[in-house]
Amino acid sequence: MSPRFDAVVFDLDGTLIDTEHLCNLAGVEACANLGFPVSQAFFESLAGIDDRTRARMIEEHVGSTVELGAFLAEWDRLCSERFAQGIPIKPGAVELLERLGAAGVPVALATSSRRGPAEEKVAAADLGRHFRTLVTFDDVAAPKPAPDPYLLAAERLGVPPSRCLAFEDSETGARSAHAAGLTVVQVPDLHPTKGAHAHHVAATLLEGATAAGLLDG
Repeated sequence: MSPRFDAVVFDLDGTLIDTEHLCNLAGVEACANLGFPVSQAFFESLAGIDDRTRARMIEEHVGSTVELGAFLAEWDRLCSERFAQGIPIKPGAVELLERLGAAGVPVALATSSRRGPAEEKVAAADLGRHFRTLVTFDDVAAPKPAPDPYLLAAERLGVPPSRCLAFEDSETGARSAHAAGLTVVQVPDLHPTKGAHAHHVAATLLEGATAAGLLDG
């Protein structure tokens, strides 16, 4: 492991676990069930955005009121049905987390998900043992793309942001980590990126870790 970094902070959905597609399918179904249908492409365009902002953007898109509680309850129900069938883990995620653990590098999660769904996904993917702390939408005043989630994760780990490496898939998340002062590795999931907010762009987590100097090449 590289001495350049004293801690690592991961995004969750689309970065460590392959849930973006599952959640998007459930979100489109939830919208249809509640009477404000949206396209798959539109829902996918909301990647990395917190649920409260997501609901507001859906409301603006469909031109009718979206009751937040009802939307989240239906979306959570449909997501849980899919999670119960298993959550695919991104290539290299377990290997990278295990290598960080073996090297004694503290690891955190910083996600835009609410705490309940975040904990459900982490448990379903059996990844909880790898993280010292989990920062969710419920823990910060301003979610991604604001720097707050990454600043709080670094604070909880007791490591300056400049000594932390972040792994993200979305533009929203990369912008958040970059604004917080972390070195950012972006591994795109559903959408390609030009890496405007990333120091390194890679096809996989392990390639990104190597490019950033976290792992030996």
